[in-house]
Amino acid sequence: MGTDKPSLLIVSSSAVAETMRQQLVDSQFTPVRVVSYGDALREVRAALPDLILLTREPGVSSLSLINKLNRQFPMIPIIMVAIDIDQENMREHLEAGASDYIYYVGAECELLPYVVQQNLEHVTKVAAVEAQEETINLFEQLERDQRSGFRVQQAMLPSAPQAIRGLTFNHQLYPSMIMSGDFIDYFELPDGRVLFYIADVAGHGASGAFVTVLLKGLSRRLLTDSEDINSPAEVLSWINGELLQWNLEHHVTMFLAIIDQENDRLQYSNAAHFPGTILCADESTGFLEIGGKPLGLYSEPGFNTHELALPKCYRIVMFSDGVFEILPQTTLDSKEAHLLSVVKSHHQDAPEAMVDDLVDDLGVLTARTIPDDIAIFTVASRG
Repeated sequence: MGTDKPSLLIVSSSAVAETMRQQLVDSQFTPVRVVSYGDALREVRAALPDLILLTREPGVSSLSLINKLNRQFPMIPIIMVAIDIDQENMREHLEAGASDYIYYVGAECELLPYVVQQNLEHVTKVAAVEAQEETINLFEQLERDQRSGFRVQQAMLPSAPQAIRGLTFNHQLYPSMIMSGDFIDYFELPDGRVLFYIADVAGHGASGAFVTVLLKGLSRRLLTDSEDINSPAEVLSWINGELLQWNLEHHVTMFLAIIDQENDRLQYSNAAHFPGTILCADESTGFLEIGGKPLGLYSEPGFNTHELALPKCYRIVMFSDGVFEILPQTTLDSKEAHLLSVVKSHHQDAPEAMVDDLVDDLGVLTARTIPDDIAIFTVASRG
């Protein structure tokens, strides 16, 4: 089955079988073979014809053969051919599994090619409908799986907004599909410092989201091994080594920072994450240094740690690069300038409200499409 030209099999020992075969060949049906009842099952198994024509014959049970054929090869239509006008009870053959029947007597003989063609087209239509239904079912199952994955991914994210040692952390993620390749985490280290990061896995959808599960596992290990954390650059190097061991097809960009509240110090390191993190402090608003190499690609990426003093009142704002996809500006410089301007206009917002206000001003909720995942993440002091 499935060839460009349908193959037909006539099961009959009647002299009329050869006439039927020649008529179908003349009507452009090829190949057409004729076999006896005794050879029918073996021939069908070997050749899998697209359609079977079956005549009734004395001494053998056409009903039994139809039943066997239909149970073993339900995809093959069977046309019952009555070669005697006195043959009746065609309905019981349909009930046994035949798809159609025809009286091959007199002028009705001319209808044979038409009946064969109609049955072949019906099978094609049924197969197409079944394939469409199967595709729909597969997509529905995929969507259910994706939504289950989305719930798992949401459960991995820290609660927001959340207060840790006088800092308010808040975030929102908007996936381009159901699951996201963006990820955020933040937690207090045993020594009182607070570590946070924003990560963007190359690509989006389920494949990128699976990498975020790995990142969450690494976060838990960071808490366990936190005594060895001296700087953000060391943390990025450790994460990079872990990702390399997995031989992932995806690389990851990340901005990772540690805040020492007791000494009002910020340490940060960048693994090719873009756009740059924005710091609003006192009357100034600007991007922190960018650069570095992505995680999961290089054995010795050489990350750098930057350190600066923090005022009592400040806001740290991070984005994933999907935000650039929805901005109306046409150049990268103009997009960065717009992002900086929007953040600056909200630097005095209440810590819990700043993310919502940024979402509104940047048009995230009104964008017609979100081509890439968008993450917005803020850290605000209470000073």
